Amino acid sequence: MSQVPNPANRVAAECLAGRFRILNRVITGIYDDAFRPHGVRISQMNVMVVIADRGPVRASDVCRLLQLDKSTLSRDLDRLLDRGWVRSTPAEGRAQDLEVTPAGRALIEKLMPAWEEAQKRVHELIGPELAQGLFAAVGKIRQANSGSAASG
Repeated sequence: MSQVPNPANRVAAECLAGRFRILNRVITGIYDDAFRPHGVRISQMNVMVVIADRGPVRASDVCRLLQLDKSTLSRDLDRLLDRGWVRSTPAEGRAQDLEVTPAGRALIEKLMPAWEEAQKRVHELIGPELAQGLFAAVGKIRQANSGSAASG
């Protein structure tokens, strides 16, 4: 007699989303711990880096590049604007252009040793094969969305 698998057991054993969420929380914690003395989180650093790399850039483009919804971006962006690390200037229509300020660029520079240490810890944790696999997976996603997403 064949037993029907318990759905909860199957999801617990096989769910990729659950595994990625665990991985995300652990890795985010490593970067957040490294950046905590500087008063910034990795989510804010990611937003600032995209703006520095692509700026001036619209918030909608930052959302697209980082695969964020507007409310998620808004929380991090508000803090970056309040701290003077990013500025917003009027653009065409109702849009706003975002740019990293000199203080924001200085913060990115200041964070580099902490970022490098966090990178090293994460590489040691997940190993080179998984690191390469993550870059390849994101590359595939960006290629599939090439009309709406670019590297960043």
